[in-house]
Amino acid sequence: MIELGAIPLVIIAASKDVRSCRIPNPLILAGAAVGFLLHGWAAGAGGVLAAIYGLVVGLAILLPGYLMGFTGAGDAKLMAAIGTFLGPLGVLQAALISIVVGGLIAMGFALSALIDRQSLSPWGRYSLMMRTLVVTGRPLYIPPAEGEVMGKKFPFAVSIALGTTAWIVWQWPLV
Repeated sequence: MIELGAIPLVIIAASKDVRSCRIPNPLILAGAAVGFLLHGWAAGAGGVLAAIYGLVVGLAILLPGYLMGFTGAGDAKLMAAIGTFLGPLGVLQAALISIVVGGLIAMGFALSALIDRQSLSPWGRYSLMMRTLVVTGRPLYIPPAEGEVMGKKFPFAVSIALGTTAWIVWQWPLV
C-alpha cells in the first residue's frame, strides 16, 4: 500500500508541469521524504534500503534522457522520488511504462501536424533523416525548425503520472 502514496505526488507534479513547465524541487523533496518515511515505518531498515535503491534506479533511468536533452531535470528527479515509493523493480517497470506513454503522446504530437495545416510538419525532416541513414549508413539528426510541432515541449510529468498510476493499478491484488 506504500505505492499509493506516489499518486498524490504524480498528480501534483503533472499539474505543476502542465501549468508552468517546471516541477518544483520542494515538491520532489517532500515526496521522496514521504517515500522514505513510509518504507521505514512499514519495513524498518530494509524498507529504507529499498527506498534508496528505488531512488537510485529511478534517477538512473531518466538521467541519460536529461543529459541528452530529451527530458527535464525535474522529470528525472520526479522518477527518483517515485522510486522511494515503488522500490527498484517497481520504478523500473513504471518508468518503462511512462516512456511508452510519452512515446505515444509524441506520436500524437507528430500526427497532429497532419491535421493542423497551420503547424510545420516534421515528416519531411524525418524522411530526410531516414533516407540519409539508408543511403550512407550513418544517422543524421536535423533539429526541428522554428514553429515545428515536434519542437514544442510537452510536460513529461503527465506521462510519468499515467505510467506510474498504470503500474500501481496493475499491481493491485483486486485487479
